Amino acid sequence: MFFLSIPQAWHLVGTWSEQLPSESNLIGMGQTELMMTLHSIFVPLLIVISYYLFNSISKNESKNIKG
Repeated sequence: MFFLSIPQAWHLVGTWSEQLPSESNLIGMGQTELMMTLHSIFVPLLIVISYYLFNSISKNESKNIKG
């Protein structure tokens, strides 16, 4: 019932709409922090996937040479 009040609660002064960051950065990170976080997630993932693919290809190559 609180959110059905007039005026709507999200338009009142001091609610969450007034507390948004000035740059509209909703995740709370700057550009540098965001890039460092994304790199720390995706670079190890890329290394693991490439290692797996390299091993699977080299195993297939060794089977073809032996047989």
